[in-house]
Parts: sequence; structure tokens; C-alpha cells
Amino acid sequence: MDQKEQEEAINKILGKMKALPTLSLVVAKVIQVVSNPLTSASDLSKIITVDQALTAKVLRLANSAFYGFPFRIKNITQAVSILGFDTIRNLALTVSVYKVFTGEQDASFSHQDFWKHCVAVAICASLLAKKIKYKSPEGAFTAGLLHDIGKNFFDQYMHKEYIEALRLSEEKNISIYQAEQETLGIDHTKVGTLMVEKWNLPPELRAGVGSHHQPEMEKEEPVMAHIINVADIICKKKGIGFAGDNMVGPISREGKELFALDETTEADLMAQLDRELKEAEAFVNMPQQA
Repeated sequence: MDQKEQEEAINKILGKMKALPTLSLVVAKVIQVVSNPLTSASDLSKIITVDQALTAKVLRLANSAFYGFPFRIKNITQAVSILGFDTIRNLALTVSVYKVFTGEQDASFSHQDFWKHCVAVAICASLLAKKIKYKSPEGAFTAGLLHDIGKNFFDQYMHKEYIEALRLSEEKNISIYQAEQETLGIDHTKVGTLMVEKWNLPPELRAGVGSHHQPEMEKEEPVMAHIINVADIICKKKGIGFAGDNMVGPISREGKELFALDETTEADLMAQLDRELKEAEAFVNMPQQA
């Protein structure tokens, strides 16, 4: 693809980006009020409960085996008090973002397998964040869920072209990241960044979405970029779900040093990931839930 063709392809994507729905007003308000230190659990619950479908999904996730509470959380105020503002914000955000996408089913790109990969990356990212005492393990979990959101855009808005990118990746034995650039003129991290900016999402989520293939280029939130990069590689090594290709790159020297990874610690992390993934059924099944 020459420069002129690439510019045309990017302009086409930017045109389609205008049709991308905004996040619900409820979730936009949730993101805004969570950053206010004067917000109370009651304030936050009043905003969320305006949307009955969102309330139901947040409560379903809060009561899932993943969080493992021995009692049932019956309302949003209780969920906010127990899980905390950041967790509720991220649950609401995740539900809202994936509500935007339906996409065509295609044998080349299983939505269920793709989402399973995203959930696994989210769990692994949370484990890595806790390992280094990162400021927001919950933010790392959400960044993991959303890291490949640009692929959802391609699948829904440029389905035929994306199927061609998937075919090229398999035929040439190259990463889907490279195949997207060759076929579409832009890759999922760039498109994901445009989506994050359109939705005014927090900087750590932009880093996880936009820089997970090149964490060394991230200036604002480099640790988050490395968290998602390493989590993505580990989940591909384990073959959990399908993210568009089977290419497994090496963990960078910076990544190994940041998380103190060697063969033993990596194996321990994978074992822990297996255990946590078994408890995350509610997240794996989220796109299919009414």
C-alpha cells in the first residue's frame, strides 16, 4: 500500500469513526464523578441505577465467582461500598463499551474466542499490576478487556476488509497487527486510540489500548503499556482464545525486569491465571448475556 492509498484508507476509517456511537450518558457521568473526591457511594449509585440494564449487568458481575463474596450484593449502593469506585466505574465502562458492538459472525473471527482472549489478558494484567503494586490493578483489568477494541471496530465497520487482513495474516504467517497495516493502512492500536479519545476515557486506558504493541513508545503511562504488552504475550503463549493470529512475540528485556520474570515466575503466573480464569465465567459470557 503506497502513501496515497494509505491516506485514503485512513480517511475512510475516520469517516466511519463519525458513525461510532458515543458512550451512554450514564457511563460518561460515572467516569466524571468517580474522579471527584467529594462523590459518595450514594451519588454514584443514583447515577448508575438510572440505566436498568446497566445496573443488572454490574450486579451480575459483582455477584460472580470472580469476586467471590460469600453473600449476595443486592443493590448498586452496596456494590459501590464493597467493590469501590474504581471497580464499579470499570464494570460500567466495560459493559457500555461492548454494548456498542455486535458485529457479523464469521468463521474467520469468532467473537467468543476473541472475547475469551480479552478476558484472559485482563486477568493477567491485574495479576501483573498487583505483583508490582501498580496504582490501579482494576484499571489494568479494564485496559486488558479493552486493549483490542480497535479490532471490534474493524470487524463491525469494515468486516470484509478485516476478513482479508485475517486471511493475509494466516497466509503470510505475519501478525494481525502487520496484516492490518498492509490491508487497511492502519492497525487496531491506532483505531483503538481514536475510539478512546472520542469517548474521553482515562489516560491509563488509552495507554493500554494504544501502546500495548510498542510500550517503549508510551510517554504518559508506560507501566500500563508494559502490563498489557506482557499480559497479551503470556495469554498468547497459553493459547487462550483467539486474537486474530497465533504469532507469539518475546517479552522484552524491560518487561522481564519490570515484573521480575524468569521461567519459574512466568510458570507461576500462568498457573495463577488458569485458576482465576475458571472463576471469570461471568466475564467470558458477558457479550452473550441479555
